[in-house]
Amino acid sequence: MTCSTEPLGITVLGSGSRGNAMLIHSGDAGILIDAGFSLRELRRRLRAANLPESIVRGIIVSHEHKDHVSGLRVCANHFQVPVFMTRKCADVMRRRETGLGQLSLFAPGGAFSVSSFEIEPFSVSHDANDPVAFVVRQGHYKIGIATDLGHAGSTVEYKLRQCNTIVLESNHDLNLLAASQRPWALKQRIMGRHGHLSNVACVELLQRVVDSCTKNIILAHISRECNRPDIAEETTRRGLAQIARSDIELTIAGQDNPSATVWNSF
Repeated sequence: MTCSTEPLGITVLGSGSRGNAMLIHSGDAGILIDAGFSLRELRRRLRAANLPESIVRGIIVSHEHKDHVSGLRVCANHFQVPVFMTRKCADVMRRRETGLGQLSLFAPGGAFSVSSFEIEPFSVSHDANDPVAFVVRQGHYKIGIATDLGHAGSTVEYKLRQCNTIVLESNHDLNLLAASQRPWALKQRIMGRHGHLSNVACVELLQRVVDSCTKNIILAHISRECNRPDIAEETTRRGLAQIARSDIELTIAGQDNPSATVWNSF
């Protein structure tokens, strides 16, 4: 792994049940976390964020759910870059579609490098095949990403500590979920230990992991039907104020367009 002196940026290209992708980048290199949009849509979002296509050096998959991989095969073939995922995820993807090409496999708890980035995948509690979250390091900078998990155990807490930026799902408001027209079984799944974090659960986790290193928080995977960005934001701001960290920059990731790039620099 080569070491870069450039600041480390993260641009959430879109986050939610209709598609997920984010780019971590520095200088002229970047890694794509998930490819849940069509190639055409992903290219549109890169242009909207003023990011060249040539910046993509690899695609890393968190799990096999459609909103994270629907554009994977076409995007990987277009960008001509390696694709990284767990073995169990790869087994599912190979049964689902052909033409994925050569996959690079990783194991949760290990680490691997792409360009100047070191990626540390770790297991999370979600109803998928060996789902993972990530810590991405480059030089002195560290980004933690956990966007699909129903429960945060000690490993998640450990990994998210000392991150300069934390990307964490704030999926649903419990009252809005309860009042929604979704079937009871689906509500149970979402609220379960293998589902998604509520606004309150997100804040409680942040209060346990935020430390002096934390400068930025990005709220992701906000449900359109069972949440509102303003509710998620206000809940998080109240929680940060309770631990005297209102100074942290808070970004709300959207579904339809890329969010502003968050930079990690000293």
